[in-house]
Amino acid sequence: MKRVIGKKSSMTPSVPLIRDDRMDSQDEVYKHLGKIFSAGSSLDALKIFYAAKNGIESSTQVIRELGLTQKRYYTNLKRLIDVGLVEKADDKYKHTTFGKIAYQLIEALKGALEQKDKLDLIDRLLKTKNLTAEEIEEIMRTILKDTNIIPGGRITDILGPVRMADTWEKLVNDVVEQIGKAEREIFFASKYHEIRTSEALLKAVQRGVEVYLLVDKEINIPKTIRMIVSLLFTSPKALRAFINLLRSPHFRMKKYENLLYSFMVVDGEYSMVEILTPIEKTFSVAFLFYNKTVSKKFSDVFKKLWEMGSNIESIDKVKAGDYIP
Repeated sequence: MKRVIGKKSSMTPSVPLIRDDRMDSQDEVYKHLGKIFSAGSSLDALKIFYAAKNGIESSTQVIRELGLTQKRYYTNLKRLIDVGLVEKADDKYKHTTFGKIAYQLIEALKGALEQKDKLDLIDRLLKTKNLTAEEIEEIMRTILKDTNIIPGGRITDILGPVRMADTWEKLVNDVVEQIGKAEREIFFASKYHEIRTSEALLKAVQRGVEVYLLVDKEINIPKTIRMIVSLLFTSPKALRAFINLLRSPHFRMKKYENLLYSFMVVDGEYSMVEILTPIEKTFSVAFLFYNKTVSKKFSDVFKKLWEMGSNIESIDKVKAGDYIP
């Protein structure tokens, strides 16, 4: 039979010859999600699901506490069991592993609903044309400060931006800015001596911020102190302030045998990490995170390094009051 190019012939198959298993699999996921949403769509089912968080040992007691009839209770309980959210184990109804994850997601949705006005404001903010990306980031952090939406964390853990400092000057400026915003605590592990960051750290101590400074053993601490003291020596008031800051209980300093890179954590929410060139082991680029989860990881690393660090003799002398520049 003659076939004309561009036109269907009677021999053209009406269905694909090869089935797309991924589409079938996706369809099955959607169907199951539909069943889950259907099972949890009633207020009765949600009440039972929440009651099952700590385990339902007595259905009679829960029926009474929730104000349900037996029919409403067992009908909705069966729906929750059928979709895999609840199971009977150890003589009580409780969340399955899948149910525990679903519970956390529902809690997150509840948190989002409670903060919907703020989230709507952010949506309008993102449509603004006359604000820079940095200005939008700052406003978002202000709006979402202390906003608990994600269980065990803050929404800024999800929305928190990542910035890159591709020059030393950008990095120093960003680090000084964040140190200036610190309210509670700073962990700083540094391979370098930078007078601007040192000054910012001392100002933070003055504000009552707890500062933990871990420096590489290659930094000549006595020489650094003498240099700073010599700069301040013409002003006795400034010199006394500097010595008092080093003696402050808010300031702690140790050295570590071989820091592989510099990093910092501010208030458990902001963190910076440096990437070195592979051969020269010098500064290449740094990344700055507004992310509580990432900051927690760097905080844990810092605490381990701090435990293995050693005290600095010249700092101890300053604290003891017998340091002579």
